Amino acid sequence: MATKQTQRTPSMPAKRSALRKPGATRPKGSAASRKRAVRAPVLGSAGSAVKQGIDASMKGLEKIELEIAQLVRQTVAEALRSGGSVAKEVAGVVRDVVSGAIQATEHAGAGLAVSIKGVARGAVAGVHDVQGNVAKAAAEIVKTAMRQAHRVGADVALVARRAVEGIVEGVKETGENVAGSTQAAVKGAIQTGADIGQLAAHAVRQILAGVAEGMDEIIRAQSPSAPVVRTAARKRAATARPRPA
Repeated sequence: MATKQTQRTPSMPAKRSALRKPGATRPKGSAASRKRAVRAPVLGSAGSAVKQGIDASMKGLEKIELEIAQLVRQTVAEALRSGGSVAKEVAGVVRDVVSGAIQATEHAGAGLAVSIKGVARGAVAGVHDVQGNVAKAAAEIVKTAMRQAHRVGADVALVARRAVEGIVEGVKETGENVAGSTQAAVKGAIQTGADIGQLAAHAVRQILAGVAEGMDEIIRAQSPSAPVVRTAARKRAATARPRPA
């Protein structure tokens, strides 16, 4: 029979484990990480009104972008059909359409970065409709958009990015080769940025890196010694591997 001296009182951790319900688990994550979780603020009447207004405006912009894309697609396809030789006319028609769209935004005071995405999307789709060279059209769209943006004093790098995004959407929509067209567009953007100036070239490379991440054109343009670095890294990795016994 146990005496008072031999009986031990349970420790505090033991008491906590005994009080814990069966099957209960500790919450994951530290207290600091739980504190970092920020809840969305409860909006008042003014905040709710602004949110609803911006949502409506964004939907309106998407509708405008789609209307621009449809107009440009139809115009490009009709112009190429009436031209006789699609292969010869692609670059000229694309330059003419993109330049006209930029002049329209200039006269209306609208944002070029907003409209150029729809223009690029419609232009590549129109070239596809007449079985033209979509990759060639993609490069010409970006080049023309950047030159015209530079002429009117717009953000060349942002216009380049929006044009590439529009090209990607248009190519996906038509089922063309996304990788090939995007590669041609990015290459054209980098070349045009270099022609405009060093600052423009740097800005274009930076902003397009997020659109075409991992493409060799971006890597080579950013650092001519990148292949050497990659080769040295592979050699270091090979020497670090343990040799078989």
